[in-house]
Amino acid sequence: KRLYFIFVLFASISLSCNTKNDDFVTIQGSVTDRGSGNELAGAAVVITSPAEFFGQYATTDSAGNYLFSELNISEPTDFSFQASLSGYTSTSKSITALPQQTVLLDFELVKQVDDQVDNPDDDLVVVGDIGVPAAIVLQEVSSTSININETGGEVSTTFSFLVQDSTGKAMDSESSVNVYFQILNGPDGGETVVPEVAKTNSNGVAVTSLFSGDSAGVVRVEAYLLREDGQRISSSPVIISIHGGFPHPDHFFVAPVFRNIEGYGYLSEALEYLIGASVGDKFGNPVKEGTSVDFRSVHAGIINGSATTNANGFASVSFFANGSTPSNHPNGIGFFDVRAHTIDENNNDLFAYNTMLLTTRTANITFVDANFEVPPNGSDIVRFTVTDLNGYPMAAGTKITAIAGGNLNVSGDADITLGDHFVGGDGVTSFTVTLADLDDTDSRLVPATLTITVTTPSGYETTKTIQGTRQKVVGQ
Repeated sequence: KRLYFIFVLFASISLSCNTKNDDFVTIQGSVTDRGSGNELAGAAVVITSPAEFFGQYATTDSAGNYLFSELNISEPTDFSFQASLSGYTSTSKSITALPQQTVLLDFELVKQVDDQVDNPDDDLVVVGDIGVPAAIVLQEVSSTSININETGGEVSTTFSFLVQDSTGKAMDSESSVNVYFQILNGPDGGETVVPEVAKTNSNGVAVTSLFSGDSAGVVRVEAYLLREDGQRISSSPVIISIHGGFPHPDHFFVAPVFRNIEGYGYLSEALEYLIGASVGDKFGNPVKEGTSVDFRSVHAGIINGSATTNANGFASVSFFANGSTPSNHPNGIGFFDVRAHTIDENNNDLFAYNTMLLTTRTANITFVDANFEVPPNGSDIVRFTVTDLNGYPMAAGTKITAIAGGNLNVSGDADITLGDHFVGGDGVTSFTVTLADLDDTDSRLVPATLTITVTTPSGYETTKTIQGTRQKVVGQ
């Protein structure tokens, strides 16, 4: 069933890649024993109408699954199918298919009673000559996932393919054929199939093995044969996953989305931050999915204890502000470390660290000058600083806005979103705005204001206003 799922997924992906001009319909499903529910391998599913597709057939694989692809239609089309297998009563079904549609059509066959077995061909549609290869069916695969070479664990998997004639009968020793094996696509890390050619045995079976290389990814393997009449018969692609090896210190890292985060001295489950680790093997491939990584924060916050890697080698946990006020870090107040830990192939501990900064929600806003004066037909510059209460840049994502009252235009650092910083400077903790008169008619000396608002990522606001004047001389 797992193979069937992968097979259907591949078929669906292939279908979705068609352009809008493709009118192919895909018809797929399974053939099972009605009494036991068991999948029936080697059953023939034949198209009996419409006429342009008459005689096309598919043979079920070892999981009882069949597939018709690239049936080109331009309008709704009625199809009829007949499923048959030696020892069973054949059955027929009809459907209406639309262009670019995928149709699931399953069959259940009933075993024949003794008096029916004498003439099994009464209802059987045979396509092709008896004893001539008509289908290659995957009979067995030892493993659907292997590891990268030289990283430990299984590095190869073995396939057994069954060659059948059009009645579903296996080829025997007198009619053995050469079966060729090829990798359709893969990670191009040196993976190989050995042997590339194998002759079917007395049971009609040909065997080969896939060996991994030094790269992780998905490999698609195909078995095919060439008949004497020139027709190429191929199997459905077999999909094998090559997983990465064990964690390696050169490819083990931990990092947050932002290193400067809000939450110093503040307890809130709503202040949640993602901490991620990337884990690669010695070749730089993602490690095997499900590799365990544990996390720890030193002197600050609460962090989820562990996670497992996904297919890309990433594992992530959440960090929460818990009211802590870290003060023992070499970098100073507010700093703390997060640590990730895993195990390499020799059971040695691997550690990765990253330094972070907890900053206060409340901002310290300071104006360099006590007031401002906008002269006639002129402007004035206002400088100010914004830090957290410990003197560090505010948390990444903090917004700083400057709004003037009294018909003044504000330019410069009037609308800023902070990046991720540990150290202050221009545009980080030091800011400058220019105030200019907008009123062309009022020449009075009037009071004006400039208000700075600092909004943290959680929405907490700190504001401060400076007073000033502006004057406009009409006609100048």
